[in-house]
Amino acid sequence: MPALHVVSNPDAVDSCLAAAADGDTVLFVGDGVFAQHRAGRSGIRFGVLEGDATARGLEPRSGLTVLTYEGFVAWVASCAKTVTWR
Repeated sequence: MPALHVVSNPDAVDSCLAAAADGDTVLFVGDGVFAQHRAGRSGIRFGVLEGDATARGLEPRSGLTVLTYEGFVAWVASCAKTVTWR
């Protein structure tokens, strides 16, 4: 089953991407949205929490799924486990 990797610290994105497997999902939240430019590895679904990007004055990068909190909950429910990268 796929894992959801929640990146809340932009400094943790390298470790997250090294651990993520094909079929996994990576979601940028909090200050982690500053690392959204690192999205794009083939085989991984990427998203950004809309409210966190907006609060930091960022436009979500093209190609990312932009999620509300309800969408975040749906992604959590669709994955077997969740790993938070701080």
